[in-house]
Amino acid sequence: MFRTVMKSALVLSLVGGSAVALSATPAFAGKPTITAGTGSSISCDITASIKLSVPLKNDWVQAAHSSDPVAAVAAIADTQFAADGPEIITIKGSGTCTGSVTDGTNTASVTAIKFSVTNDPAHLGNTTEATCAGLLNNTPPSTSEYDSTISYTSASAKITPTTVTDQVIPAGTFNLAGGSITGSFAGSSGSIAADGVPDATTVGAILQAAPTSSAPTPTYPQCQPTLSIKVKKGVTSATLKAPKGLKKISMVAGSTLTASA
Repeated sequence: MFRTVMKSALVLSLVGGSAVALSATPAFAGKPTITAGTGSSISCDITASIKLSVPLKNDWVQAAHSSDPVAAVAAIADTQFAADGPEIITIKGSGTCTGSVTDGTNTASVTAIKFSVTNDPAHLGNTTEATCAGLLNNTPPSTSEYDSTISYTSASAKITPTTVTDQVIPAGTFNLAGGSITGSFAGSSGSIAADGVPDATTVGAILQAAPTSSAPTPTYPQCQPTLSIKVKKGVTSATLKAPKGLKKISMVAGSTLTASA
């Protein structure tokens, strides 16, 4: 009986001790969830891959070759290679960041982001031909708008993702600007901008001049056709091989994404 009482007293003592110890130890606090607001600012170095639903190609325009010294080349009729739009894009990217976010109570550093971009369903863009020249010159002016989602990585907090709707790509750039922001960095002072630097192949392809009799094979065959000139029994003929098409664009080192509120 004595042993039973002592054993029960020991158990109660241990239980009581545990209770006291637990109540004396602060409850474990998980990472706070921060929706970036006023005072938040980050700058990120990014890379991204852009897939195009319609490969970009330039057409052969006879009038542009009327002075070619080879009559057979000058005689090639207008030839359409580009397919009609709209051009649907899919962008996926990531980056490393500096800066921090705050909700006025909690503050955390942001170390990385991931993001995706696609066409806004209500503003898919022009149904005209999807040409490299159109991308370069914004002719006709693009009516496309884009939606983005951005997620954030922080060692000390969970950060509410950002959604940006109805962004535009300003003429002559690979940048995303404007739009309506919800989630982190929303509000009247919130802004998010992405400045893209395209890879060398893309730049070479969209700047590549049309072939001529003196330069029949383009260095970058994505946008321009290849010209083939043959002489048989003293007769010169000229034919065109379709462009390969610009199907993918990479945003490389030097590309950035900034956000502030």
